[in-house]
Amino acid sequence: MNTATVRLCGYAGLIGAFAMFVGDMLFYGQFGSGNDALSSSLDVVRRTDPDQLALGGLTSVVGGFGYALGAGHVYGRMAVRHLWLRVSVAGAFLLVAVIATATHAVWGSFALALVTASSNSDLVGAYLSKHFLVGGLVGVPASLLLAAAILTRATNWPIWFAVVSPGAIYLLLSNATYLPAPLGAPIVGGAFNLAFAFFYGASVAHSHFRTSV
Repeated sequence: MNTATVRLCGYAGLIGAFAMFVGDMLFYGQFGSGNDALSSSLDVVRRTDPDQLALGGLTSVVGGFGYALGAGHVYGRMAVRHLWLRVSVAGAFLLVAVIATATHAVWGSFALALVTASSNSDLVGAYLSKHFLVGGLVGVPASLLLAAAILTRATNWPIWFAVVSPGAIYLLLSNATYLPAPLGAPIVGGAFNLAFAFFYGASVAHSHFRTSV
């Protein structure tokens, strides 16, 4: 992959993450504290207009496509000499993109079930939890493998880039329940997509300071 293509895929990943974050905010966004994101998000959903919730689900189309192209950015920035590693990490990122898209779409159904007081809301919620579980089973190993690749210089990122990998940033943001209003809730509630947005943004920015990606 040439430099321009790798950067373009990075920008696509950034746009995809931002689109998914917008979807999060349409679902349960609020300008509260970090703890509010966990304690009152479902109450926010129940008070939200159904059309807004449906729009939140539709952002998964743009977000999923961007995330899928973002996996190409990861592939392009891995060292060529470690083919198995670049295929494994980029493939895992692609799987995460697919799972995140499906989860986001199901979240839309779950939100609509809540706001319409559907008798099936518990069933939809249980189905959604399975998506989160599968996402973790793929995402955690992918994040650890990426961090190991960066630390062993098997990528075109510097060693310090391991601290801005999606897994590291997600752990930092998702546990930031101590953050006050008004930014605490959006940061904690949108931690997953903000982590990927930060990662792709930092990676594209770093690539502009190199002669090659």
